[in-house]
Amino acid sequence: MKQKFTEKHPVFGLLFYTYAGFIISEFLVGIIITFILYNRGVNQETAVAFGGCVGAILVLAIWYLKNRKEYHFMPRKGDISGTIKLTILPMLIYWVLLFSSYAVFCKGFPFASIGPKEFFMALMAGLVEEICFREIAVSYMAKRWMSEKRIPLIAIISGVMFGLTHITNITSLTDIAGVLYQVLLCVFMGVFYSAIYLRKGNVWVICLFHFLHDFLVFMSVAGLAAHGSTDLPDWIMVYIAVIEFGLCVYGFFLIRKAKRQEIVDLWKYKWSRDTAEAEEE
Repeated sequence: MKQKFTEKHPVFGLLFYTYAGFIISEFLVGIIITFILYNRGVNQETAVAFGGCVGAILVLAIWYLKNRKEYHFMPRKGDISGTIKLTILPMLIYWVLLFSSYAVFCKGFPFASIGPKEFFMALMAGLVEEICFREIAVSYMAKRWMSEKRIPLIAIISGVMFGLTHITNITSLTDIAGVLYQVLLCVFMGVFYSAIYLRKGNVWVICLFHFLHDFLVFMSVAGLAAHGSTDLPDWIMVYIAVIEFGLCVYGFFLIRKAKRQEIVDLWKYKWSRDTAEAEEE
């Protein structure tokens, strides 16, 4: 049987499936939905974000259909609650540390109300980025390169790929240093999310926390603007980098040596459907 090109060249396959999914969901489907909704009076940015959400679900469906004979997509019993337990405490601590610094800076409540545009932008980020860089990228690497020694490398690669997509923000931000700073923060956060996904294999909970984080960030941006505070001082920028690096460190703790056999066993199960069905036959 002739081997597929992506199977002979797994690095290409990783880049192709991950970034093709990202482009299809965030741009191609987004543009189509935008054209449909914009002609019906919907704000353009809201339409783009909503289109990205639709695109992300479409990409996830395609990924599942492509691998349905060998991949256990649905979480096992306890994986959802287990993902919540691993995620909720560090995220709550992170949010308290982050937004309390904003409160100190603006000397007031750091949040303000936002509209549907920001809601769908946050939802799009949570769906598109987690489906592409966790559900697709991590599971692809877990199938081809999973071993106890490679688990940290899988988390790092997923985090770096996630971070590098934010280089495209150079089109809207003239500050190159600011874009690189954002890329670094996203790498830290990406490693954290990847570690949780490696541990439990459930993308939906991570999508939810990613959405909540971005939603709170948009509210804080509106809150800071309402206080006339748009440029954060250097100490807050350094502080944010430190606490996000803390999340990254916690991510490596989650995939520490004592947990790696458990991770290997999980991903052997998730990619074992074809073997199980063959044995039954």
